Amino acid sequence: MRTMDKVMKELHAFIAKKAPNGVKSEEEMQQIIEEFMMQHNEAVQHLQVNGQDDTVPADVYDYLDLAEQASRKKDKREYLAKAAELEPDNVEVKLAQAELDSKGPLDMLKVLPDLISAEEKRLKDQEIYQRSKGNFWLDFETRPYMMLLQEYLSNLIECGIHNKAIQVGEEMLRLNKNDNLGIRFQLMPLYAKMCNEMKALKLYKQGADEQKSSFYLLALALLYFKLGDWPKAKSYLETLKQEYPITKKLIRSIKKVTRASSSPTLTTRHTPHFPMKNSSLPI
Repeated sequence: MRTMDKVMKELHAFIAKKAPNGVKSEEEMQQIIEEFMMQHNEAVQHLQVNGQDDTVPADVYDYLDLAEQASRKKDKREYLAKAAELEPDNVEVKLAQAELDSKGPLDMLKVLPDLISAEEKRLKDQEIYQRSKGNFWLDFETRPYMMLLQEYLSNLIECGIHNKAIQVGEEMLRLNKNDNLGIRFQLMPLYAKMCNEMKALKLYKQGADEQKSSFYLLALALLYFKLGDWPKAKSYLETLKQEYPITKKLIRSIKKVTRASSSPTLTTRHTPHFPMKNSSLPI
């Protein structure tokens, strides 16, 4: 993924150089992209023909990859420090450093709000924030901001701070309407946990082609069970059973594990495997 980010960054710089006042048409954009790709491919071929070592760290993304691959924390810190020297304000570098220093989700929750605020201010000062609203993941300049929010959301959920997690998730959907990150599948169970029927149904109706997804059906069954509306809960479970025949077996397995867990003689637990239909998220 970082290789693609690296190429996209080079493309953005190439476009800015070729059209400093902005691209006037789709045809012009296509011509610029084709010219960039031709030069990029020629450069790659030149390295291959001349046998030059393209594994030597050349930019911040190379150092991020090395830090990720390193097994020792000391090496990770050194690579990240070199990456920070090249781009002191790089969000991915700051996030990687925070994760390295963190002892757990609570530590991350202390660091992330400041990183998010700083990046949001930068995007607004440069008039990128408003321009990219609705396409934050697709825009290379705002994608790192979405990475921060995604990390914040994950840590909030892990710490059980569900109301705040819902706020962050909903903001992510506003910023990136196409939801390439699959945030909707994280929001639905959160709505169920918080018994927020109105928001759960609104989200459910927005995805007409996903209404039989196990992510939605199971969460809605839980929601109505918690609300005391067994007929509706049963209805969603029946649909789930029709779409995923393994559901009945799963529930029986869960019951067995739940009963066994209360036994003093139990020494091991077996978690049932439940393959999800339509479980792949968009990229």
